[in-house]
Amino acid sequence: MYYSLSDEEQRRLQTVIAVCFAVPFVDDVENFIWEAAFHYVKALPIPNPLIQGRTKRLFDAVDDGSGIGWSLKALQRANLATGAQFELVIQRADVFKKAEALGFDTLTVQSPEQDLGRALIRHWNRKTIADSTYQGVADPRVGILVKNRARTQFVFVEASYPPFDEGAFEWRWTNPQREGLQGFLEGRLKLRWYPNQKQLFEVFDVPAQATRVSLVPARVDPDDFIDAVMALLHPED
Repeated sequence: MYYSLSDEEQRRLQTVIAVCFAVPFVDDVENFIWEAAFHYVKALPIPNPLIQGRTKRLFDAVDDGSGIGWSLKALQRANLATGAQFELVIQRADVFKKAEALGFDTLTVQSPEQDLGRALIRHWNRKTIADSTYQGVADPRVGILVKNRARTQFVFVEASYPPFDEGAFEWRWTNPQREGLQGFLEGRLKLRWYPNQKQLFEVFDVPAQATRVSLVPARVDPDDFIDAVMALLHPED
């Protein structure tokens, strides 16, 4: 399921992206900058990593009141059209090393595709379920900011992110050399895994509900920016 931002959230997304790129010391909206921007969009308290530190938990933003948690991603793609597909890494999944813990005697690249696929789903679901419980998330979601290379066009995709049904997937190798394993859900490519790198990718579509932002980046003069911030930090001077 995909979600749409409210009118106010769309306004805040447009504003915060413009402000981020206006800062002369910021080169992109990604990683913590995107996480902080997203907290602003959803009117959530912005975390301070200098005090709270950083974790490797799945959900980068959690609304304690609603129980919604978001795993936040940002990436660059050329095609931002509705219906365009993109994929991103969701986990490093070494199912060969963890075969026994996942319920298999052993796993190798020669194992049946369905066994490898079920192991991948179990590996991912354990992370999803454990972090949902630890972080108090009842409604897991993903929030993805997709941008073009020029950083003038942005698409925000918000989708539900529940654990997968391991029995719902069909798995196929991409070639006879077994260099990549693809997982199809209802006939559509949804997961991709590469045995050599052990990386698990998820495939998403740009939905009609996605929020679009167009921007002509404008940078603030560095001295003016520093003077304004220092005035806020030391208003008595």
